[in-house]
Amino acid sequence: MLVFPETEKGGVMQPEVTEFTEEEEKEYLRLQKKVGWRRTGTKIFESFFPILTMAVCELAVVRKIDGVDNVLMWRRKDEHYEGWHMPGGYVLVGESDEEWIKRVLAKETRLALKFHFFIRRFNINRTCGIINHFIANFFLCEVEGEPSGGRFFPLTEVPDDTLENHKLYVEHLRAYLLRQKTMRRSKRGITMDGLQNAPEGRWRVVYPNQDYGYLTDDFDSLDKAVKESKLNQANLFDDQGLQIL
Repeated sequence: MLVFPETEKGGVMQPEVTEFTEEEEKEYLRLQKKVGWRRTGTKIFESFFPILTMAVCELAVVRKIDGVDNVLMWRRKDEHYEGWHMPGGYVLVGESDEEWIKRVLAKETRLALKFHFFIRRFNINRTCGIINHFIANFFLCEVEGEPSGGRFFPLTEVPDDTLENHKLYVEHLRAYLLRQKTMRRSKRGITMDGLQNAPEGRWRVVYPNQDYGYLTDDFDSLDKAVKESKLNQANLFDDQGLQIL
């Protein structure tokens, strides 16, 4: 079902179809030519949120501390959000992925990008408590330097008040790193991509069974799914059909 986006907290709805008069349309198009492509002017930029889906990068900077994978986060508190999150930002017109990531990383952390690795795409809508609908492109970043702020947290111990969509990102970051270990260390390796895929936002454990083919069970938590997979020597899949274990 299509849900029309709200323009403000009062519940005022954007119309489905633009309702300009002919004169209003001419004036709008005239003024739009003065809108900067660098998206300066917060109120003007945010006026597009109810009607346009944006593209953002979300950047995972991971560092091993005492042998444990930690992710860089810092706390945000403003009129829109309050909580911990990873660095991220909107793409500008004409940017490649590398240019985009370098700019955002330097602006928000003062870190220099060495390499970036695409993890996955998320379709993030207002069910996550965000102010607009956007497509999030999630990258793992190998960097140089020390961050200008924030803190590193173990992947299994991010703060309770982490933004909901960033909790989701961290869960999939953990799965991505588990998948890398499976490819490098497991005798079986990754052999079953595309065999199964979990429902969106869940994790599927697949149990080989000689009598019934494959039996499956879906979990809402990566920790629960990993525990079940290891306990039963079963395979684990995400909601894109990628094998994790």
